Amino acid sequence: MVFAGAEAKAAPVAPESGEYRSATAVPEAWQVFARQLQQRFEQQLAGDSEGARRIQDYLTRRDRGADAPALKVALRAWILADGRVDRIEVDGIDDAMMRIELRALLMDGSIGAPPPAMLQPVHLRLSLRAKDRAREGK
Repeated sequence: MVFAGAEAKAAPVAPESGEYRSATAVPEAWQVFARQLQQRFEQQLAGDSEGARRIQDYLTRRDRGADAPALKVALRAWILADGRVDRIEVDGIDDAMMRIELRALLMDGSIGAPPPAMLQPVHLRLSLRAKDRAREGK
């Protein structure tokens, strides 16, 4: 799966206060964690699990042409102190089943504990394209 222009934005929001901080206005540790979270999500999406294959099939059907634009997805992720993903909200996918598939895939496993006092959710943007199966020999 190609993630063209994928960006990790540590732009947390405190649920109770509505406070928002841009990625450039947060501690470096928060930015590092957001990049690690993005990398973990990209690995899961590029994997060979059943859920990753279903998402890849969806992208292949959606991308029908080589010049099809990437699917832009905005995620908000809440990470527990033990590193498990507690909740994910997804914007940018109209298909309700694919939103469910994406949430289930990304909530699987642990990603590591977030930095102390990190505001959440962590906002991430991903650009998703179908794998180029010809280049992969499939």
